Amino acid sequence: MGICWPATSGKRVKNPPLCAAVVVSAPLMLEPCAYRLEKGFSRLYQHYLLGQLKQNASRKLTAYPDTLPIKLPQLKTMRRIRDFDDAITAKAHGFSDAIDYYRRCSAMPLLPQISTPLLIIHAKDDPFMTADVIPNPAHLPINVEYQLTQHGGHVGFVGGTLQHPQMWLEQRIPAWLSQHLDTTL
Repeated sequence: MGICWPATSGKRVKNPPLCAAVVVSAPLMLEPCAYRLEKGFSRLYQHYLLGQLKQNASRKLTAYPDTLPIKLPQLKTMRRIRDFDDAITAKAHGFSDAIDYYRRCSAMPLLPQISTPLLIIHAKDDPFMTADVIPNPAHLPINVEYQLTQHGGHVGFVGGTLQHPQMWLEQRIPAWLSQHLDTTL
């Protein structure tokens, strides 16, 4: 149980819905991020992520053969996350295909509606990133802060030296949240 003071009321709220939030390396536009994973160095990430997804789906298909909309041989032939999303993710959640899922579930169009204080952190060198996932500051509400760093990869954000690394996120996130949260219980 947490207690915080929402900036708008100045009163303590027991179990508030959310006082503040931080999003790190989120693929705000799913479709361009899925295409990005099919190019260059990003293919390594796709290979790893797809392997994890296929492994999980394979366990489900082995234990419960009729729970997914595909069969094991089809799963084994998948080479792109987009294929997995088209055959499994979209179908399992009521979307017509991966593109329908990507377009209806991307967060970018919802950012202007956010009223909770929010910090979004991205890195230009994130292998999931494209220019399409960088929000236009003019379209963001005043309570949404966007930070784009030159380096950080996908949830990396390690600075310093090899012998003395500095975990930048471990400093940045608590510092930002402390402006919005009361840590007393």
